[in-house]
Amino acid sequence: MTVDRWDAHAARRLAGGQPQPLEPPLRMEWTQRSGIGPGAEILGADLVGRLIVELGCGPGHNTAHLAGLGVRATGIDSSLGQIHRARAHYAHTGARFVRSTASAYLNREPGQLDAIVSVFGAVGPTEPSQLLRSCSRRLTREGLLAFSVPHPQRTGTVPAHPRTRTQVSLPDGSPLVVQHWDIAPTSWVRALNRAGLLVTGVHDLFAPTDACRPTTLLITARKP
Repeated sequence: MTVDRWDAHAARRLAGGQPQPLEPPLRMEWTQRSGIGPGAEILGADLVGRLIVELGCGPGHNTAHLAGLGVRATGIDSSLGQIHRARAHYAHTGARFVRSTASAYLNREPGQLDAIVSVFGAVGPTEPSQLLRSCSRRLTREGLLAFSVPHPQRTGTVPAHPRTRTQVSLPDGSPLVVQHWDIAPTSWVRALNRAGLLVTGVHDLFAPTDACRPTTLLITARKP
């Protein structure tokens, strides 16, 4: 299971001892490279006091950045090891970190959210319709969903079957094979519309910037 591999990755990072508190990153990243594409400004001009959840937060870097902007930020991850790292690094920022699957958290917790984000996180690994509907139910009116996934045209053609396996490099350089739903932007738009969300932006990001094909697909959608 992918969560077991993320736990194994976290265990390797924790092998050197208890992780230390870190300062929040200066920028929110939507790709696996820094400084490419928009930052947190894509979520709105004034984020202070907003309720924002990151689905699949990993070690919590983006959640911590949002907390540093005054967001009431919560990071969700199904990996206990990743949540342990996130809390050790960033609990001092005021960010909350909860171990849960994305669907369970969205369907269990009460209240409305101003925004939901996923950066190579929970949006993508499974067939999207159910998770997108759960996101839509939890968003306030005009609430925003923003997510990035591997670009379906990164190899030149959209895969014939939507469920594919891709090898990614973890921060420590080790490979991880992940399963995800690899569909064209138009298919994402239809899935979001069926979930009751209006697409406001589709961005092809090149990471690295000199890549010959887009490597990351970033989509934003609003609850009407």
